[in-house]
Amino acid sequence: MIASIFSMDAYWLFNGAIAVGYLISRGILSLSCYKKNILQAERLKFARYALCAAVGIFFLIPVLLEIFPSVSHSSFQLEPLLKNASNSIFETPKLIREQMIPVPIVESSVTLHGLLMLVLFSGVSFFLLKYIRSLYHLKKLSKHAYCQHHIHHVHILYSDTTVPFCWSMFKNHFIMIPKIFLEKREDLKLAIRHELQHIRQGDTYWLHAMSIVKVCCFWNPFVKLWINLLDELQEFSCDEAMVLRKKSSPMAYAQCLINSASDVLNNNHLPQSVLGIRGLSQSVLYRRVSMLVNYKKIMKKSSLITGYIIAFLAAGSIAYALNGSSSVPLTAKEVTALITKADLQKTFHVVATPEVVNELNNIIGSDKARLTMRESLQRMEKYKPFINESLKKQGMPEDLLVVPLIESGYRPLEESKNPVLAAGIWQIIPETGKRLGLKVSASQDERMDTALSTKAALTYLNANYNQFHDWRLAVMAYEIGEQQTDGLIKKTGSRDAWVLARSTDAPPSLKDFSARLDAELIIMHHPSLVEARGS
Repeated sequence: MIASIFSMDAYWLFNGAIAVGYLISRGILSLSCYKKNILQAERLKFARYALCAAVGIFFLIPVLLEIFPSVSHSSFQLEPLLKNASNSIFETPKLIREQMIPVPIVESSVTLHGLLMLVLFSGVSFFLLKYIRSLYHLKKLSKHAYCQHHIHHVHILYSDTTVPFCWSMFKNHFIMIPKIFLEKREDLKLAIRHELQHIRQGDTYWLHAMSIVKVCCFWNPFVKLWINLLDELQEFSCDEAMVLRKKSSPMAYAQCLINSASDVLNNNHLPQSVLGIRGLSQSVLYRRVSMLVNYKKIMKKSSLITGYIIAFLAAGSIAYALNGSSSVPLTAKEVTALITKADLQKTFHVVATPEVVNELNNIIGSDKARLTMRESLQRMEKYKPFINESLKKQGMPEDLLVVPLIESGYRPLEESKNPVLAAGIWQIIPETGKRLGLKVSASQDERMDTALSTKAALTYLNANYNQFHDWRLAVMAYEIGEQQTDGLIKKTGSRDAWVLARSTDAPPSLKDFSARLDAELIIMHHPSLVEARGS
C-alpha cells in the first residue's frame, strides 16, 4: 500500500487534487457574501484548509476503500465510482503499460514512459536547484546584512534592498529592511510590524511548503495559481490585521506601501531569486491601497458609536457561527466588577484593559474554550491542596495557582509537546530546571515529578519576586526570563506590566500572555463564567 501511495498514479492524483481544490476554493471565495462579510484572515485560512482538505480527501477515500473492502449489501450509491478511483491507485494499470512499453520511437529503445520520466526528473531537478539557490541567496543576504537586534528567534536585518521582505529558516525568522527606511521612522515601524504579521500568520512556512509543491509539480499551472492566490490573501490579511489593531493609520500605512513601490521602480535592486514574502505586484498593490483608502472613507462617513456597533455585531455573528454560542460579551465595567470582587488588584494589579476583556470574552464565548478551561480547573483541584500548602509555607500568594493553569492547564506535558522543550505542569525548560537542581536527562526528568517541579518553580518565582518586588513581574520573568524582564524595565523606565507588554522591545507573545494571565485569574476566582450552557 505504501508503495502504491508513492507511485506515479498517486502523483497524478495529487496534481488533480491541487486543481480541484483551487477551483472549489476560488469559486467559493468569489461569492459576494464571502467577499463582503468574511475577514481576510478567515479567507486565507479557508484557502489553506481547502488545499489541504482536497489533497487529503483525494488520497483518503481510496486508501479507506483498500483497507475496508466494500460489502455486497452496501447502500452507498457512489461506491462504484470510488472503487474505480481505488483501482486507479492500487491496481497496476497493466493494459496501459503493455501498450506503452513495446512502442518504439524511430527504432529507438526509448519509450514514451521513459521520456515522460526524463522530463519530470529534469524539471524537478531544475526547480529543486533553483529552490536551493534561493535558500543559499538568503543565507548570503543575512550574512552580509547588518543585524540591529533580534527578539527570540526573530532577526531584524538591514541591507541595500529596496523593499522589505521576510523569510524563515527552521525556527529562525528574518526580516530584511532597506537601509533607506532608517531615515523614515514611521515607514520603518510599519514595515517591521507588517513583516512580523507575516511571520505570525505562518506565511513564511507556507512559502516553503508551496515552493516544495512547485518543485514536485512544476508543470501544473494550478500550482502557480495557488501560489498567486495565497500570496494575495496573505498580503490582504496582513493589511487588515495592521489596521484592525489600530496601531497604524490606514492612510499612513497606504503611503508606506506606495513609498516602497516607488523605491522599487526607481532603484531596481530587488533580489529576484530570493525566497521571501514581498507582495508588491502592481495589481495587488493597487487593490491593497484601495482597500485601505476605502476603509478610511467608511470610518469618516460613520460615527464612532456606529463603528463600534457594527464591529460588535460582526464579531458576535462570526463567533456565534464558529462556536455555536449565544453568550453576551462582558463589558469593561462588568470585568472590573469581577476583578474587584476577587480582590485581584492588590497582588497581581489586574485591570480590565481591552486586551483582557477581549481574551475573557474569547474564552467564555466559545464552547470549546469553555470546555478546555473547565477541564483545566477540574485538574487543578487534584494539585491544589499540595501546591497551596507549599505556597503557604513560603508565604507566597495563593493566586500563583494560575501559573500552571496558564502554562499547561495542569497537564504534566512532556517537552516533545512544545518548541521550547518545556515539561511538567509548570512547563520548566531544561536549562532552568537544571539551574534549579532538577535532574533533566534522557533517562530521568524530574520536571515530570509534581513535588520536585513545584518546589523548583516556587523557588524560581520567589527569586524573581526578591529581584523585582512585584508578583506580577515575577510571573512575567517566569515566562520570558528575568534578564529580559529587567531589560524591558530599564528600556521603558516603567514597572507597569502592561507598559512592558505593549513595548515594541517586548516579545510579540508577551501581550497575549499578559491578557491570558489576567483572564484566567478572573475565571479561576469565578469558575461559573465557563460553566456549560444550561447547567
